[in-house]
Amino acid sequence: MKKSNQIFLDACNGFPTKRTPVWIMRQAGRYLPEYRKIRSKATFHQMMHKPDLMTEVTLLPMKRFELDAAIMFSDILVIPESLGMKFDLVPKVGPVFNNRISNDNDIKNLNYNNDYFKNIYKGISSIRSDLNNDKSLIGFAGAPWTVACYMLEGKPSKDYMSLRSLMIEKPDSFKLLMEKITDATINYIDGQIKSGVNVIQIFDSNGTYISKDHYEKYSLPYISKIIRHINSRNIPSIYFAKGLCNDVDLILKNEPKVLGIDWTVNIGDIKNKIKNKVVLQGNLDPSVLLCSNQIIKQEVAKIIDSIGNNQGHIFNLGHGITPNVNPISVEFLIQTVKQLSKK
Repeated sequence: MKKSNQIFLDACNGFPTKRTPVWIMRQAGRYLPEYRKIRSKATFHQMMHKPDLMTEVTLLPMKRFELDAAIMFSDILVIPESLGMKFDLVPKVGPVFNNRISNDNDIKNLNYNNDYFKNIYKGISSIRSDLNNDKSLIGFAGAPWTVACYMLEGKPSKDYMSLRSLMIEKPDSFKLLMEKITDATINYIDGQIKSGVNVIQIFDSNGTYISKDHYEKYSLPYISKIIRHINSRNIPSIYFAKGLCNDVDLILKNEPKVLGIDWTVNIGDIKNKIKNKVVLQGNLDPSVLLCSNQIIKQEVAKIIDSIGNNQGHIFNLGHGITPNVNPISVEFLIQTVKQLSKK
């Protein structure tokens, strides 16, 4: 594989780069006043399914900041909707399914509809057309376990016991559900790639809610199938494993090209453990962006120094940016990363 003109893509592929590339999870989000203005006039689903709105929202942070990659504006819960479910964003609650899965027949009746994604694919093509050639476009999907958590619980939960009990009591029904989610996700990812994304990130935000043994038996096989499919398409795969990096050897069985890690672990320690097996992405505590510039610079320096001057790192937060962050702090963060990471 040859180097490209995209520093982010080169870093994902493990090539040396002149500095550390940077992007931010949820970078097109509520902390931006221009996002809030659009959101006040459009529903969340309109922003995902109208190609012009999807393009505009995705590119908001690219116009404001010198980021190295855009991530398409969407949500991991489009997969359940493609299977016949429907969610709404409820203030102070989050995504809520009115028709959550409550029995075996609900799982059997999930039917994939590829036409659901047609406007999302049009949006991706539009974004890629408008995005500068030296900037990468990230597509994404949720890990099957994480997506299934919402489908069973119907809304965000502290423990996602509905899915955990299904997994243990009715393994055949659980298997059918995970297979349907996995197959839909692979089809969706193929559509994203055909439409122009350069990289795919798999978000596993709920992976920490099961034990190591259950993760290896009930979650890892489905994630691995998806990531290996991405790798077979010759584009980089990123696996964001929230709360799972204390057992890095286990999650590397998924074979991602890039491992995204949260802020609860020391990225230098992870770097020493993996011995350059994969590229690392992360892992600034999102709360640091609420602090002074001095603290931001100090914490960025810790991460850059712990990685060293070798290739193999993409700078990001350890989770999504929060709505109460000042965009001025984001600008300072980006410039600090670029300044401190020059090779």
